[in-house]
Amino acid sequence: MDFPTTTPWRPVFLPRDYHWQTALAESRTTRYAILGGGRRATDLAAYLLADGVNETGISCAELYLPGVVDYAPDPLPGQTNLTPQDFINWALGEHATLAEIVADLPKVTLVDRCWGHDRYVYPFHWILSDRMGQTLVIEPTGGPLVAQPDPAGVLTNTPVLATHLQNLNDFLAIPGTDFTAKTVAAAKGYLASGESLPTGPIPTRRFIHMAIRKWGSPVAPNADQQMTYIFRWLDEVSLPYDPKRRGQTNHNYTHYRSIIDLDRLIYHFIPRTTHRLQHIVMTPEMAAHRHFPHAYPAD
Repeated sequence: MDFPTTTPWRPVFLPRDYHWQTALAESRTTRYAILGGGRRATDLAAYLLADGVNETGISCAELYLPGVVDYAPDPLPGQTNLTPQDFINWALGEHATLAEIVADLPKVTLVDRCWGHDRYVYPFHWILSDRMGQTLVIEPTGGPLVAQPDPAGVLTNTPVLATHLQNLNDFLAIPGTDFTAKTVAAAKGYLASGESLPTGPIPTRRFIHMAIRKWGSPVAPNADQQMTYIFRWLDEVSLPYDPKRRGQTNHNYTHYRSIIDLDRLIYHFIPRTTHRLQHIVMTPEMAAHRHFPHAYPAD
């Protein structure tokens, strides 16, 4: 998870029936407990989440999409008005399934307002997954919000998903714009060839890198080994931190790496600073009986 902000990000638990305030000063209440990566607002009664999973086993993460997002200038009557930074709290806190989120999307208006003391209104698109293997992407590029399937199961920052998939096929010399069995076969062949994967900070290169890793690698023998593989892949595309650029608003670097186990509701978290791996489990007792938000140590 990459950001230019220097605010420390840490694992955060939000309980059921958690009362929070959107950046538009509207009060909302969660129905489902959430565990993810977040930070506390200094001027709002809310936590901002960058990724997370709720107690029913659906996940959501936000990534940058500059240049093409289309937010409403003002709240609209009769709509669920949210700022982009409010979206994950709404999606995971108020829905048990991806189908419920998709059904509610036409009622949502994303409004061009800053979250707390943030300097900007961040341009986001979102990737969502569930235990059934479904992965969706939501991109607010104009008109009512809709969710599109993500057959690659991968997303990075800009551009839009369709362009990412086209770039992947172009790189693998596969005709067409769709992610198909030919794309998977080409990814396996490319990885087996020993050719170098694309590197560097450009999101299109990171998308291709991760898609080939995901689809070209052998299946791990167990969940723990798979976690080891994925953390290694994420490290390959992490953006370095430069202390000399700490105060620069355009210094985008990797604050943390995380893996969400949807089946076991485990949030695996490695911060940039200490590289210490934390395993946080959202147990049924935790979801049912904890009544207050909790921010875990970042390190």
